[in-house]
Amino acid sequence: MHAVGLLLLFFPYATLCAQEQGLPQEQLQLLNEAIGQIREHGLRIPASPNTVRSDILRAYSRSLDSYSDYLSAPEYRGFQESTSSDYFGVQMDLQEKEGRLLLFPFKAGLAAKSGIRAGDELLAVNGMPVYGKSVYVVGSHIRGEEGTTVQLTLRSGKSLGRTLSLRRSRAHYQSVLYTMVAGVALVEITRFTQDTADQLEQVLSQLKKDVVLILDLRGNQGGSLVNARRCADFFIAKGRVLFCLRGRKQEKLIVSNQQALVENPVLLVQDAATASAAEAFILALRSNHRALSLGAKSYGKGLAQRFLPLADGSALRLTYAEILAADGVSYHGRGLFPDRELPKEMLTADLSQEDTIKRLLNYAQVEDN
Repeated sequence: MHAVGLLLLFFPYATLCAQEQGLPQEQLQLLNEAIGQIREHGLRIPASPNTVRSDILRAYSRSLDSYSDYLSAPEYRGFQESTSSDYFGVQMDLQEKEGRLLLFPFKAGLAAKSGIRAGDELLAVNGMPVYGKSVYVVGSHIRGEEGTTVQLTLRSGKSLGRTLSLRRSRAHYQSVLYTMVAGVALVEITRFTQDTADQLEQVLSQLKKDVVLILDLRGNQGGSLVNARRCADFFIAKGRVLFCLRGRKQEKLIVSNQQALVENPVLLVQDAATASAAEAFILALRSNHRALSLGAKSYGKGLAQRFLPLADGSALRLTYAEILAADGVSYHGRGLFPDRELPKEMLTADLSQEDTIKRLLNYAQVEDN
């Protein structure tokens, strides 16, 4: 197929010469001319014309902001698998920071058991460097068939890189972990998946009314904004504003659409790795005076993305809105400061220990019931 035909496939309305619907005809012709020159005179040319389309879409998407991207059909299928609680992987999250990919293993998961620590930098997957590549693209390469192995090259801090071989396995991921410590309900929400709201609802239905509830969101990289909003509903009266989504053309208030499930006093624990949907959850509870936050300033990702599937099974991931507090204040790039900061040793402390819980309550000045 000729290059111009390929371009018409992914700029379907270009002939209308409307800027919002595609490229004007003269720009389309110039792009086609440039591609022709590259294919004729370049030392290396794409093995397949399809890579031209993918490369252009990927570059154009990434030029919008650091969270927008283009995923090929296999990459998009891999991402969809990762949003389920059942998938074949090594149980960890990836976070992009200034072109580097940082690792955050799930508690008691395969990655953590293999010695990977939160904040380790991923250098390569199966020998292929990952610097500057999309989190979602790299994640799709880490996932694969059950029982197969993947080689991860990583480093901790400024140490030399090391390579680990991990065998992919099916993992039913429990994103909500619950225990009672010193008379306090400790609930760790490690990420927001499609099952998190159901798991949290089950835990909350067991609580006595006078029990202090601690929600540990340290290291929670976010996940599903829809499910983070559902979880916030459990604590906030119906009709109250949770947060605001400001798009290019309009703003939308996101409000609680059900009666609160619990009225227990709530403490939130956050750190520098608390990001995205987890920050929106914290924002909703704090702005409605339903929780006190402890810890350190959060990551500061206040942009919402959605996937737009394309005809060949690929998809665009586009930022469509900024997440704002009900009063219109933005935290993107700045993070959410806690109500009360915790010393460094408390930020990494094991909250399942009775002494640690008592110290945390002292910082919060909440009486141990």
